[in-house]
Amino acid sequence: MKILFVNACFIDQFLLTDNFEEKKWHVHSKYKNSFNIQDERKQQLVVITTTNYPFMPNGIYLQADSFSQMLSTIEIGEQITWNHNCVHFSKNHLLLIHAKTYSSLVDTGPSSLIETSKENLLSYSDSLVKETGSQQSIAQFLEDANPFKESIVALCSENHSQQKSGLDFLMGRGMGLTPSGDDMIVGHLAARFLLNEKSSLLMNLLLTNLLAEQSVTTDISKHYLLCALSGRFSEPVLKLIEGLSTTSSEEKIEQIVKEVISVGHTSGVDLLAGFITTTKILSSK
Repeated sequence: MKILFVNACFIDQFLLTDNFEEKKWHVHSKYKNSFNIQDERKQQLVVITTTNYPFMPNGIYLQADSFSQMLSTIEIGEQITWNHNCVHFSKNHLLLIHAKTYSSLVDTGPSSLIETSKENLLSYSDSLVKETGSQQSIAQFLEDANPFKESIVALCSENHSQQKSGLDFLMGRGMGLTPSGDDMIVGHLAARFLLNEKSSLLMNLLLTNLLAEQSVTTDISKHYLLCALSGRFSEPVLKLIEGLSTTSSEEKIEQIVKEVISVGHTSGVDLLAGFITTTKILSSK
């Protein structure tokens, strides 16, 4: 049997901490352009994909040909060992030692929402026709009453019962690997980090739901929600937060938004809907 040694090109620096060494893992799921591995306690998920995709929390990125070779030889459920900067599969060894690192952590330094950048975001979003998971454009979503929007509004409250009702409606609601409601929650949390409006009440509620024995959402969505709780987001979302905390031209905001909404089928646009709704409410307090 031919053993394949593959060098990772990029890795989230969070994965190089002691948390990830000497653990048993398995192949959780595989798709055309990515596969996921999960630790035996089901507390951590890592996405392995190609350098054609934006950086994600817990990501490992390979050259496209190396990725294709790996994908063809792994099996769902296959046992993996992670130690000494190497992930050992039954037919492959993924070497992490030469990978360049990136950070998925939002910059927690002093920043504030720049009003002109916010107006550029709202102006451009009005022209977007791509539909959210609630089958409305961003402009329609922001304008009309709908249960998804009302639930995000509830999350913006500091009232326990309102926040709980918002989470109960949104979590796990919708189709796909990351349901629309979950993507909107990630967008909501990203906006709270931008505005320095973190809610310990909401974070505890969400964490309790995610760590419950029977979570209402998918493992993959649970992973991104847990990352968002700790201020870790995809590269496009980090760019959006940075773009709004500096003076950004219409063109720059447009480019950032295009990167956000290009993620997944509706994941990016759902995240943007949650982000903008929250930003409008909390920044006008």
